[in-house]
Amino acid sequence: MSAYRKCLAVLQGHTSLVGQLQMRDDILVTGGSDGSVRVWSLSDYLAIHRLAAHDNSVTSLQFDNTRIVSGGSDGRVKVWDLKKGTLVRELSQPAEAVWRVVFEEEKAVIMASRASRTIMEVWNFSPPEEDFEDLRSASPMSMPDQADFDYSRPQSAALLSATSAPMLQADSSDDITMADALET
Repeated sequence: MSAYRKCLAVLQGHTSLVGQLQMRDDILVTGGSDGSVRVWSLSDYLAIHRLAAHDNSVTSLQFDNTRIVSGGSDGRVKVWDLKKGTLVRELSQPAEAVWRVVFEEEKAVIMASRASRTIMEVWNFSPPEEDFEDLRSASPMSMPDQADFDYSRPQSAALLSATSAPMLQADSSDDITMADALET
């Protein structure tokens, strides 16, 4: 048998179905129905971290060089430190369930079920508000005043509704309706 068809390792650790996985360089991150997220080394085929991530199935995960973002059927989205294997923070308020999470740079999109409706929320990945105090004094225009925020809504929706962008309209359910790009 030629070398390109050789099984290099069998990784074991999850206690039930593994439905999520992503590979990057020599790192593999998996998420299973057991609620755990596992980080594996593909250079020595050993587990690096076992994260007790969710009360139920891991429904979505993505990672980059510094962080892992996981979503679960428990309705939570969590941000983990890839190197340390520690919880950094929860990204949103718990939903009924989280179907999908994707991120790039400082934005994350969460597809979840809230109030029996499927919604997509765009979240800012920036550090929590208290980490911006020094930046706020150095550059007063860099952050909107706290009085302008509706913290019951995701930060991005609060910012957009406060600026009354021409493409956005609030409807009676407090959702923001976005016009198609071709309608502007």
